[in-house]
Amino acid sequence: MHKPYHHGNLRNTLIEAGIELINHEGGKNFSLRKVASLCGVSEAAPYSHFENKEALLKAMQDHIQEKLMKVLEDTIQSSPDSDNTYLLIQMGKSYIMFFLKDPQYFPFLCAHTRMKINLSMDTEGTNNFPPFELFKSTSLRVLRKNGFPEVKLLDIIISMFATVHGLASIATMPNVHYSEDWEAKIEDIIWKK
Repeated sequence: MHKPYHHGNLRNTLIEAGIELINHEGGKNFSLRKVASLCGVSEAAPYSHFENKEALLKAMQDHIQEKLMKVLEDTIQSSPDSDNTYLLIQMGKSYIMFFLKDPQYFPFLCAHTRMKINLSMDTEGTNNFPPFELFKSTSLRVLRKNGFPEVKLLDIIISMFATVHGLASIATMPNVHYSEDWEAKIEDIIWKK
């Protein structure tokens, strides 16, 4: 389980402990008191950062989404050709590797949050999952630039995201075994040549 808090950023320690706790015990009995205990701090300590458990749950979701967005944005920024379809492969790889590096984030984000993914083309004004929105907008730009037919764009994007999200799910499952190195093989799996 989680290492007790010593010094540093208590807010982030509480967030990470909360993610661990909810993944191990589920959300039914989740409380700030239990998170405080896991961190080895007083029951009052979390209240200096979070009004209630709902605020902590929201912060946990935001924490993961912000970290994932940074990884995806860094992938876009470091791409030598932002109009090449290879960028989409790299974004997919970054998405999967993010969850492989911190596998506890995937089940929390997908099962214990209010994450919403609207697969429609027009999602303006909705509270859509930011990593999917970034993936979709980047994919639309790249696919249009490379002459893909407009009528097929959404189908292609959904298929690509399903592949990437599904691989992240499989790769982070503790009971799934794969004899190859995910990082070395992920591009070959994503890009079916």
